[in-house]
Amino acid sequence: MSNPDDLDDGLLYDNDLDYNNNEDAIDISNIDEPTEASKETDKLSKKRERNDGSESESESELEKKHVDNDESKVSKRQKKLKNSKLHQKKQEQLEYDIKQRKDIAKAGGEKIVEFFSTLIRKANPDLSALELGELYFKKEDFLCSAKFEDERNLTNFPKFMDNFSKSPKAIVLSMSNIRVADVTRSLNFGNNSKCIKLFSKNKLKDDISSIEAILGEGAKTKRSKNVKYFIVTPTRMEKLLENTDLFFKGKDKLDIILDASYLDNKKNSILTSENSAILCKVLKTILKNKSSVKVILY
Repeated sequence: MSNPDDLDDGLLYDNDLDYNNNEDAIDISNIDEPTEASKETDKLSKKRERNDGSESESESELEKKHVDNDESKVSKRQKKLKNSKLHQKKQEQLEYDIKQRKDIAKAGGEKIVEFFSTLIRKANPDLSALELGELYFKKEDFLCSAKFEDERNLTNFPKFMDNFSKSPKAIVLSMSNIRVADVTRSLNFGNNSKCIKLFSKNKLKDDISSIEAILGEGAKTKRSKNVKYFIVTPTRMEKLLENTDLFFKGKDKLDIILDASYLDNKKNSILTSENSAILCKVLKTILKNKSSVKVILY
């Protein structure tokens, strides 16, 4: 049996160390002295220790920024929601205004007068109550057309006129030159030439001559008898009334039709357009100078 001490188990025992051998001996004189690498490690450790407070502070600032970002996101979300609600309210208000503008044509005289009174007050904020009273309309100035149940468009315009306009002549006030042309085509059905266009595309003197040929004392031609409708914008009518009084002559009844159901691209009607003040002035002038006048809203 071999001696256990002779086994080479790969372990290093104290008796195997030769402290006198310079090649294999471990120099223990410097074992406690730090190496350059360990010095650097210690420096970094101390630096970390010194920075513990500042690092904690940085972490705190990061947490604060994170909270601020969360609050910012919530704030933006709330702002978006608020804007969404505001947009919805504006949309609802617009839809309500559009409905009101369309429905006014079907209203009774009292509501129409109230509507016009509001327009007049807005257009004349500096006038006294007494001065405003002279500009207001009366319920009797209007003829209610609520019983007309068909859609108020160009196609049904002739039918409406047959039902509500019984006077020999009628003035149809429309918002724009284009609308004047459209209404003229609608009412001139069957090539009967019942209409005459009066707008800024014509020379003012030519429009006055056309009126004289139809309403003048010597106007007894077939055309003068056949024409019933004067299709005109409020601005052109204002100029015509300043230059001729032919619309006030005679004892025949005169109807004034307001093309009130039509809305332009901005959803304004002839009653709410920028020329609404001129419209009120024109209506008041005719009602003051001509008897047997009725205003009818289409």
